[in-house]
Amino acid sequence: MVRRPRIFLSHSSSRCTVESGCQCRRYLESLERHLAAGGCDPVADKRFLNGGDEWDEKVLKEIKTSHGMVVLISPHALTSHYVMKEAIVALAEQAGSDGAFLILPVLLPGVRRSQLKDSTLEKLNLGRFDMVDWSSAAGPGSPPEKIAASLRPLVERLGGVPYPEVTAFLAGRISDVPATVLEQAAANLGVPTLAHATDHSRHRVAQGLLTERPVRQPGDACALRSALKLLLPQVRHAEHRADIVDVAVPYARVPKADAERLRGVALGSGERVVLLPADHGETPDMYVRRASETPEPWSLCRPGPRLDVPGYVEGLVAEIRELLIEEIAWGLPCDDDALQDLLARHEKESGPFTVVLRRPPDPGLLDALLVHFPRLLFLFADRRAPASPGAAGQVRLEGMTPGQEQDMIRTHRQFTTRSAGGGCR
Repeated sequence: MVRRPRIFLSHSSSRCTVESGCQCRRYLESLERHLAAGGCDPVADKRFLNGGDEWDEKVLKEIKTSHGMVVLISPHALTSHYVMKEAIVALAEQAGSDGAFLILPVLLPGVRRSQLKDSTLEKLNLGRFDMVDWSSAAGPGSPPEKIAASLRPLVERLGGVPYPEVTAFLAGRISDVPATVLEQAAANLGVPTLAHATDHSRHRVAQGLLTERPVRQPGDACALRSALKLLLPQVRHAEHRADIVDVAVPYARVPKADAERLRGVALGSGERVVLLPADHGETPDMYVRRASETPEPWSLCRPGPRLDVPGYVEGLVAEIRELLIEEIAWGLPCDDDALQDLLARHEKESGPFTVVLRRPPDPGLLDALLVHFPRLLFLFADRRAPASPGAAGQVRLEGMTPGQEQDMIRTHRQFTTRSAGGGCR
């Protein structure tokens, strides 16, 4: 779900009246519209403070549940005790969030930067932030574009990207990477960044790692590989390095159209049977990881290979049931009805449970599986998968060429091996 960043608006306009000719409130209202149009949720005191409310408690709660603050510095704000207190809370939030909480001072007409030194706000040292000047020539109806540009990283980080949860997860995994290396990786991946905004750069690099980057044949140069060579040695924890590889490679290599079709079948209400032409055992895992679009992929099991011998179908059904009991019932015995209830709950909480079978679909086997497990996702992964699905409800993915599939597997194995080694620290 896309989230809009909440931006607290600190201002002083209580003395702004029609008689005085002051336009502070017009600037505030224009800023609210500007932020809303830019994908933010502006939070102003008039929306949550009522007469008689305790200022400290309500304002503190609103600031602490926001993602940033715009400080409108008007002539009134220079002497406002409330603006000073709100800015102090914002500074504490920024320090406690390792800089993730954004503070953006905006100078309104009638205020010069030099005036901050002799004002109530002097000790806050707001001048160290990248300020925005809202000129009198522009007027209250034309907010500077720099405001939206400064807030855009928050919008992108919280949901203005195709896979917000996975992007945030990956950005967290590269939190050790120095800013200079992030900029190099961003250049390799072809994604823009903002100078001196490391948090924004991390999310931009994460987006770049999640971009589909197909190759025509093994040996082709790839921006993903170049970026991973830069990033992985800088990541402290081996587990985090492995996570980066496990997420980035499927997103870069698995065709987006295939992933969307697989996801559509998996989340649909009908039968879930997908045919994937593939040669390697790791390929179905990559497809499921890519289609899941969450940091934790859908659960997946692989029944052991069996020959087509008498009792094969019954044995496979029994094995899948045992795997399900081990995975979602934690080894505790349960009857078929209880197992179906647990499967329904698991699907609601974690997504569809996937069974990978390394063989083409057999009509008799498929009928038995669907009777016993109507809500499982069955992924038949074999290069011999028929070009046209043999039964209604089956979906065949395009798959990759053998060379493309080999490149994906090699890339994953190569960087998985690298991720097991030590980082740079």
